[in-house]
Amino acid sequence: MEAVGGGGVAATVAERIVLPRALRAGDRVAVVAASGVVDRDRLAEGVRLLESRGFEVGMPPARDPYRCLAASDDERRADLLAALGDPAVRAVWCARGGYGMVRLLPGLDPAWLRAHAKLVIGYSDATALLARLVSAAGVAAIHGPMVASDLPRQAEAGALDHLLALASGDASWRIPVERAIVPGDVVAPALGGCLTVLASLAGTPFAPRFAGTIALFEDVAERPQRRIDRMLLQLRQSGMLDGVRGIAFGTMLDCGEAEEICRTIEDGLADLGVPIGFGAPVGHGPVNFAVPLGVRLRLRLAPGPNGAAGALEGVDPAVS
Repeated sequence: MEAVGGGGVAATVAERIVLPRALRAGDRVAVVAASGVVDRDRLAEGVRLLESRGFEVGMPPARDPYRCLAASDDERRADLLAALGDPAVRAVWCARGGYGMVRLLPGLDPAWLRAHAKLVIGYSDATALLARLVSAAGVAAIHGPMVASDLPRQAEAGALDHLLALASGDASWRIPVERAIVPGDVVAPALGGCLTVLASLAGTPFAPRFAGTIALFEDVAERPQRRIDRMLLQLRQSGMLDGVRGIAFGTMLDCGEAEEICRTIEDGLADLGVPIGFGAPVGHGPVNFAVPLGVRLRLRLAPGPNGAAGALEGVDPAVS
């Protein structure tokens, strides 16, 4: 099914977005190891959890690791494309992040991805794949917990229930945003993920453009001065943030004091004149609430004491 955007700047992402089919109990889910080496015990634990929710789960093939990667580029790309191309598979769920997805991008043709549109779930290093799906292929995806990374912990926190609700078509969700760096209220499709991964795509043929979107950024172990500042500057100077409608920062785990991070964000981005929020429980952190990408969300940020903010809220479903 294709949902057509309503014109204007926001149509750059929302226009003709393909909505993958909804995920239901009993469906087959393919777990892919397309990035770093996977801990098989943690993978098995995550698989058992998904099976307990009623899904038939396909495990990634056992491969010999290649350097810090789960397998060679050719093997990982082949496994990913096989999962996406399998008509029996309803959703493709990344096992973990780490590094390596960007090495696969040259072999991921947007027209093929669109023709084989499936729901893809992941975050961290999977950001490169999600950006390719949403920005280039026009396929909605979900930024959320991964099978061998943090799924059991997210189940305890209620984040797995939230993710599965999104994957089944729920659009009536709400995620709090802790601070309003720049207050405002905007509705636009979301695009983004790990800040480091997105900055690494600047200047390449795979760089997504944030025109007409709410940009979602999160990260881990990146210091505000120099590193975060440098990445925000890189996104701006490359033109990737031209025309952005709003910006929401998720968890910035081990990135320093929140006050310093917010000052860095304000210094680098406030003059864009769009709503900017900080501190949504999204991404690397104890709670990782899923966010649909490619479909419209609302970013609502109200001024108040200590920059008290608002929320990210669902507008459109991410699946059909």
